[in-house]
Amino acid sequence: MLTQEEKEEIIAAAVERTLLAIPDVIGNLMANHAMLHKLNSQFYKDHPEFAKRKDIVQAVVEAVEGKNPLMKYEDILQKSVPEIERRLLISKDVNVDSVVKEIPRNFSSVDVSQNGVL
Repeated sequence: MLTQEEKEEIIAAAVERTLLAIPDVIGNLMANHAMLHKLNSQFYKDHPEFAKRKDIVQAVVEAVEGKNPLMKYEDILQKSVPEIERRLLISKDVNVDSVVKEIPRNFSSVDVSQNGVL
């Protein structure tokens, strides 16, 4: 059995090691964030048409990353390009500004001559 003093010494040593490791962890996180920012900036420079629809870019990149968790981020970005282009092509004609305020509920023009099957 450990005495209370020994337990306190072990806890103090663990806390000290943890506190001493924090600057390295923060430094690595900052370096990683800077690298990702640089990659994203270059990606949008290479594909300026993607900048207006970052929501689509983000969704596709997250999907590709989810399917390929061990792939490098640069490769994930490049692998995402065809799908982003496809989704942008699909969504370019979608108009979300002029929405019908009242949905028509008159179905008198629908042909129900086939026993009511539409």
